Amino acid sequence: MQPKKNEKTKRKPDNQIPINQCRLYKVTSPKRLAEILNLDMAGLLELLNCSTNYRFFDIPLSINPFTGKSRKKRSVQEPKQKLRRVHKRILLLLRRMSYPDYVQGAVKHRSYQTNAEVHKESRETATFDIKDFYGSTKYHLVHDFFLRVMGCPTDIAGQLANLTTCNGAMPTGSPLSPLLSFWVAKKMFDECNTLAESHKLKFTCYVDDLTFSGNHIPRILKSKIKIIASRYGYKIADHKSRHFRFGHPAHITGVISLNKKLHVPFSRLMAVRKVTDAIDGNSDTFGFTKNELKKKLAGMVSEAATIDNRFGKWAIYTQNEASDSSTPSE
Repeated sequence: MQPKKNEKTKRKPDNQIPINQCRLYKVTSPKRLAEILNLDMAGLLELLNCSTNYRFFDIPLSINPFTGKSRKKRSVQEPKQKLRRVHKRILLLLRRMSYPDYVQGAVKHRSYQTNAEVHKESRETATFDIKDFYGSTKYHLVHDFFLRVMGCPTDIAGQLANLTTCNGAMPTGSPLSPLLSFWVAKKMFDECNTLAESHKLKFTCYVDDLTFSGNHIPRILKSKIKIIASRYGYKIADHKSRHFRFGHPAHITGVISLNKKLHVPFSRLMAVRKVTDAIDGNSDTFGFTKNELKKKLAGMVSEAATIDNRFGKWAIYTQNEASDSSTPSE
């Protein structure tokens, strides 16, 4: 039975279909590409020929007054409204494809918490960070993905690479970048997973963070990871590589793993205390209003509850407090 004209067809679920069922697979014409991206040909050509599709700005160096941690300055390339809609459309289509278990970032029901959960039973853990991941994900690599993996002809692959890159690389301010960058670098991540299996280790990637764990991390692991990364045009940030041995807390994407349990980092707990003191008038508010501080506290405690359920009741209480403070009194 055909669906009625005004009846919406059921959307395919995320993380379930093979690549060859993705609507971007083997797109053969610009007209078909425009249809898939919910554009007409004029709209597609406008985006392809426009040189001002992005907004460029810098996020300055900043220090969180409650944690004391600094956030380095970074440049952002953010797609403007028309292109952003296209990026969201491509993201919607890519989300539907199935992902390896080792992928923990940008996939439904997976997060930095589930990433840490994979490794909590391990005796030793090693973490690595890909240096300038988006900046290293170049136009030719994106083109190669759409050409060789998605099976598009070279002109369509070029148009898709044109639409999804900025100044020859993956943009830092697009909602599409985390997932598309995985697909572009999938062969590299697959090699990392194979390497982990050869050493009887677990492997996960959370965007540009790589985590390996097991009973023993071999010394040669780091050099092998660097070789794999360089083969695909990427580099490992040496200063961010860490090896956590048995009995020591392992820092995994913002979560502490120790004694087969996940814990909220001490720095976050101290920040919660400082915000609580500020609400009670016992410390500096750093310019925040009491209502703003209550919302901030609710967010921090709720996030802590996703790591450690002992914070659950407190999270509900802080959310109610934040909600009550936002409601104008009669």
